[in-house]
Amino acid sequence: MLQLLFSQLAYRDLRLHRHDRDHRSGPTGVVIEIPVLLGTDSVTAPPLGPPPHQTEPLTRQRPRPRPARPTHDGVSSHEPAAISAGSPTDATDPDRHVFDQPLAVGPARSRRRPVVCGIVVTALLVVLAVRFRGDAASRLSGVPAPRWHWLAACACCTALFYVANGLSMRAASGLRVELRTVTGVQVAAAATNRIVPAGLGAIAVHLRFLEKRGMTRPAALAAIASIKAAGAVSHLVGIVIVAGTFSGSGIGEAVVSPVRSTLTGIGTGPVLAGCVVVCALVTGTVAHPRVRAMARPAVRAFRTHMSVLAHSPGRTTVLLLSQAGTRLFQILALACTVWAFGASISMMSVATVYLVGSMVAGAAPTAGGVGALEPALAFGLAAAGGDDATMLAVVLVYRVISFWLPVLPGVVALAGLRRSGNL
Repeated sequence: MLQLLFSQLAYRDLRLHRHDRDHRSGPTGVVIEIPVLLGTDSVTAPPLGPPPHQTEPLTRQRPRPRPARPTHDGVSSHEPAAISAGSPTDATDPDRHVFDQPLAVGPARSRRRPVVCGIVVTALLVVLAVRFRGDAASRLSGVPAPRWHWLAACACCTALFYVANGLSMRAASGLRVELRTVTGVQVAAAATNRIVPAGLGAIAVHLRFLEKRGMTRPAALAAIASIKAAGAVSHLVGIVIVAGTFSGSGIGEAVVSPVRSTLTGIGTGPVLAGCVVVCALVTGTVAHPRVRAMARPAVRAFRTHMSVLAHSPGRTTVLLLSQAGTRLFQILALACTVWAFGASISMMSVATVYLVGSMVAGAAPTAGGVGALEPALAFGLAAAGGDDATMLAVVLVYRVISFWLPVLPGVVALAGLRRSGNL
């Protein structure tokens, strides 16, 4: 009797050893050693008896994948049929564990945190509005009422800005995507870019979209880098074109003066120390062997992508012109807002203020240059001949239309792209 009991326990340990070898761990990474088998009774113990002779080797071969089965509509299906308890399949595979399929167990997403954050932010904005309402009203009392048709023109220029960005993505990636889809991607990227600094939110959305369209990650990064390079080239060309308005206008001095005063207030020594630390960190990061090994495929893909663009003048022309169009539409939107308040500032002066101000504000580590672009544009427009209070109102209205209003359609576009599988 004892011999039969020990032989049965040894056979049971052998089956558990084979299960632990095939199913190493559960979904949470913890080894599961529950001797529950399909087709066996979990309450009653298995009948005692001599174990069957072990004829197969201990290295169990994995079953080969089953061929595709045609369904009733003619489409082949690779999914295995559902296995019910007590079926013949259970008898042929007695060692199949009930936990061989991962369980979809995870913490439930709570909506309380976003709601609480929204309530706190709204309360803070209401307190600030009530606190500074008198000061703002006294300062903006002499500002004339805007003409609404110019504000509508500003909104149209903002919409064309996103269309031009969509054309840039199509030209850089070479994908045949509908213009409506790529424009929605740009609006969604703008919405994510409002909360993530240095443009990382837009880069993440673009990268996800291009990978969903079949591009590899190095190729997608190369396409995004080519868009950034084309934008920098068009920006520099624009500054060269408007460089003649710098002399005697005082726009450049007015835009750079806030940065200069900030650096002067901090001190020369801390500024130089900060620059040295940043340069050392960047140099050490780039020179690290692991970073270089990770960046080598992306650099190779970028070189290949630039070579393809060099041999495709049509795509290169569309890319450069669309990036130039993004700057042009932003300048037109700012000019429409200026003219909406009755200011008589030339188009060339507005272009100079925007190009120089956006370049200076680009060094700020905030999302979308918030807190850096507004004073730069306000000081530049005031130096170009506008009233200080009026130009401040111009910049605030321009940023509301071109920067904050697209957030709501961006969130809608982001949800739609997620539902359609494009993100």
